[in-house]
Amino acid sequence: MKKIISILVGIIVIVAVSGAIFLLEKNNFNGEKTFVVAKGEPSNLVAAHLKAQGIIKSELIFKIYIRLRGWQNDIQAGEYIFEATSVVGVARKLVQGKAANERDLRFIEGWTASDMADYLVKEKIIFKRDDFLNETRDAKKWQEQFSFLKDAGAINLEGFLFPDTYRVFKTATPAEIVTRTLENFNDKFTSALLTEIKANGRNFYDTLKMASIIEAEVIGDEDRKIAAGILWKRLGAGMALQVDSSLKYVIGKKGSASLTLDELKIDSPYNTYKYRGLPPTPIGNPGLSAIRASVYPKNSDFWFYLTTKEGETIFSKTLDDHNAAIKKYLK
Repeated sequence: MKKIISILVGIIVIVAVSGAIFLLEKNNFNGEKTFVVAKGEPSNLVAAHLKAQGIIKSELIFKIYIRLRGWQNDIQAGEYIFEATSVVGVARKLVQGKAANERDLRFIEGWTASDMADYLVKEKIIFKRDDFLNETRDAKKWQEQFSFLKDAGAINLEGFLFPDTYRVFKTATPAEIVTRTLENFNDKFTSALLTEIKANGRNFYDTLKMASIIEAEVIGDEDRKIAAGILWKRLGAGMALQVDSSLKYVIGKKGSASLTLDELKIDSPYNTYKYRGLPPTPIGNPGLSAIRASVYPKNSDFWFYLTTKEGETIFSKTLDDHNAAIKKYLK
């Protein structure tokens, strides 16, 4: 009996070692090989094609490996370029979707549509910034596909171009990129958030405008909730918001530089020093943190806040305290 067990253990060890060799040993072809996975192609067929093209040595080992990892339904369609690599390397690349004809795009929280257009030009996805901006300027053309734009009464797509990392084809059109951001916005702006907005008697589009201001002005989840509470309270009291970010948006001023006296006199509905209420549109594209802060603001005794050059938020209960904070931190 002991002899039989020893033989079985020996066989198992041999099989395990052989499998490991097949998994980790690189194939020895020279140069690169292009490999295409068709949309909906099953993993067993992918394995057969990989073996036929000499990219893997063992079709069986590949199928066993992806099944053990639970990846048999996770292989991504696309065109791939392989150099000599192991079964493990091939499988990981196919599951991660690192196709040769795709690339990552990263849109940062708070970026405007104009910022996104500049980025796409820089990354050579588009050649003219207006190719992208023209897709964002009129929300009506997108309302049939995305009803939330009509429900919001959106003027343009500012605020709805959800900032995130996207994997797109290198040949993606501006319209396709916009579609991806709007689909993501629809997924992220959940029914729970919409229910909370309605329960508090607020407007969906106004909440998005508020989120875009919070994104531009305040760092940190908790500080954002307090700042949102201050701004909603100021609106409720009929006070002007007096936020720099909305006027900077319309004049194209970037960074932490203060507005000049002449700039503060600009006659624009985005000038929240001159006009009460929220600006006509969001002033950028907020991330989920700023959105949640605007949906779930925190009540406090504060009426004012400022952000220092180091990014710290200073809250004040009175105008005198606020003016003292301005002298201390901003001058």
